[in-house]
Amino acid sequence: MKQLKQAYLQKIFSQELRFAGFSGTWEQRKLGKIGNTFNGLTGKTKEDFGHGDAKFVTYLNVFQNELATLKQLDSVEIDEQQNQVQKGDVFFTTSSETPEEVGMSSVWTYDIKNIYLNSFTFGYRPTVELDLEYLATMLRSPSVRKKITFLAQGISRYNISKSKMMKIEVPIPNIFEQENIGSLFKQLDNLITLNQKKLNLLKKQKQAYLQKMFI
Repeated sequence: MKQLKQAYLQKIFSQELRFAGFSGTWEQRKLGKIGNTFNGLTGKTKEDFGHGDAKFVTYLNVFQNELATLKQLDSVEIDEQQNQVQKGDVFFTTSSETPEEVGMSSVWTYDIKNIYLNSFTFGYRPTVELDLEYLATMLRSPSVRKKITFLAQGISRYNISKSKMMKIEVPIPNIFEQENIGSLFKQLDNLITLNQKKLNLLKKQKQAYLQKMFI
């Protein structure tokens, strides 16, 4: 299933494959022209973390998930200068050990108050209408990832700046085509998750049989 998803990603974002009823070349827009950036948590010390009424989206949450999850939030004490995240925001990691893992993106799909962003990422808030499933998929598509990786700088550790990220051009089809693309990849992700659960159960079953047979 993962190979199938990659094949669809390659064909759809090169416009080799289109949904029926859609034609024409997609508009290419610079991120900085269709949204604004904001900072994650600032001025915090280690004593501020692990308690408090507020939650923040962790670095791993952003790095590991196209769509950020509620399962990877931690507690933090908050002050007024911090930026709350909003539904539709995108988070980008700013640093990694390899250029291929810099600028990993994650979209926030929840309408929840008192949620913030960790210090090792930055936020991006679109100012145009975008389907969130499409946005999440597009920013991790091979073509966009290639552009982001090209901008990574460093030797032992690689970094990317907000200003350079905002110069990247991304494909913006009309909202109806976005919704079709987003729905397709959501279905594929659900199938991948389902098959992964089945695989994990089979592995556990195998281990149980091995343990009973070879005591």
